[in-house]
Amino acid sequence: MRHVLLVEDDPLSRTVVEDMFHYQDVPGELVCVESGEEALAAIPVFNPLLILMDIRLPGISGIEATKAIKSNPSTKHIRVWAITALGTRADIEAALAAGCDAYFVKPINATKLACQLQGFFKYLPPELTTSERETAAP
Repeated sequence: MRHVLLVEDDPLSRTVVEDMFHYQDVPGELVCVESGEEALAAIPVFNPLLILMDIRLPGISGIEATKAIKSNPSTKHIRVWAITALGTRADIEAALAAGCDAYFVKPINATKLACQLQGFFKYLPPELTTSERETAAP
């Protein structure tokens, strides 16, 4: 399954993204966590293709979690899209410098984000079946 990890501590913001996956036919399975620490723990379990990362989080920030993800050779390939209420030029530059691949300012336009997600999934190679994975393994 193609997982998307949502790192969001605000229940309302989480619901907006959950509803978008449900009602706007966004492919992939959404997994939700509420902190940077939980995100780092969830990555090896779910192997997400994409992380939707809030920046202001309890514990370590989304910036610090992104730096940890992008500095790890086994996770640096994962796309990280910042989704945050912080919208100054300095905020955007800090997130991009930390390794975020895209930046969305809240309140989120769910239709626009859904289109971005659909485009992201559209150009991925087809998912391998279990037998294909076993055959392709070294």
